[in-house]
Amino acid sequence: MLRNKTRAPEFELEDETGAWTSLTALRNSRPFLLLFSRSADCPTTRRDLLAYANVYDRLQTLDAGMAAITADTPDNHRALRDQLGLPFSVFSDADFAVSDLYGVYRSDEAEEGPQPHGEPAVFILDVDGSIAYSQILSGPKGLANPAELALVVLYMCHNGGRYW
Repeated sequence: MLRNKTRAPEFELEDETGAWTSLTALRNSRPFLLLFSRSADCPTTRRDLLAYANVYDRLQTLDAGMAAITADTPDNHRALRDQLGLPFSVFSDADFAVSDLYGVYRSDEAEEGPQPHGEPAVFILDVDGSIAYSQILSGPKGLANPAELALVVLYMCHNGGRYW
């Protein structure tokens, strides 16, 4: 399990446009919120992504970034972004390589929802790429409130982009 103050694992994933981007490029030496979600068809995912979209402007004002990751395909992500009007990129982790690096749980539900899918998780990274906050769920309910997480980012931005 990743612990706070440890460096976030580097990765390179494909977004909804087919472009490959690394975590380092996404972060761009700023606080960064990384959201892992279930699948594009999941109502809980849609609810969570819309809630995070509502705080995206606040994060941008603080010069912080955000992206989401699911096991869906870039085509599914493109449709999801279009349908929900998401202002941030959604990346494909179809083989769960990045989810595994971050300790995100894979669903063990055999008959519910599209399979396979990962469970929700959220990480806030500081300007140095270290984990300042993490929440990893073993089921679809109870992800941290995005407005409250925006306050964590605000605190970090008032402290040079760091939590400690």
